[in-house]
Order: sequence, then structure tokens, then C-alpha cells
Amino acid sequence: MKHILIVQGGGRPRGNTAQLVEHFAQGARDAGHQVETVSLLQVPVNGSLGCNACRYGKPCVQKDGFQGVADKILAADLIAFASPLYFWTISSRLKALIERFYA
Repeated sequence: MKHILIVQGGGRPRGNTAQLVEHFAQGARDAGHQVETVSLLQVPVNGSLGCNACRYGKPCVQKDGFQGVADKILAADLIAFASPLYFWTISSRLKALIERFYA
């Protein structure tokens, strides 16, 4: 059994991305895996400020939901990012989370 984390970056709580996530999660559960979903609508994460505090081993100066999501990512065996396509790229919510992987 694997621990799967789904990070949902869609802007609508019942939109197409949310529906896709629900079906993916159900399929993974049916296959015997443990699934957790984090919605970036409910856990706000700001983009990187580029201050470089994390680069030098200091804690992030921003006090948002990033550290909680990062802890879940580190504990997961598999991470699935789910996002609608806006201008042929991922949502700004998901991009902000990925930017914080900087250090």
C-alpha cells in the first residue's frame, strides 16, 4: 500500500479538476492505497518572495500553509498534482506551491 498525496490547484471546489481528483482518488483507494487530498483553495500558499532565507537553512519568512503541505509531500510515496490549464500552463495556486520548492 502506498501513501498518495493529491495536490489540487483548481479554482472551483466542485469544478472539473475537483471531479477528476475525486475519481483518481477513488480508483487509488479501490486499488488498496491510502489517499489524501490537499486543496490549495483551502490551504493558501503564497509564491516565493526570493528572499533566500530557506536557501541558507533559515525558516521561511512567510507564514502560510506551505510548511504543512511540504510535510505531507515529504511523507508521501507518490504525489499527484491536479490543475486546470490556464493559458496552457498550470494554475497560479499550484505554480506558487512549486515555486516554494526553491531551496
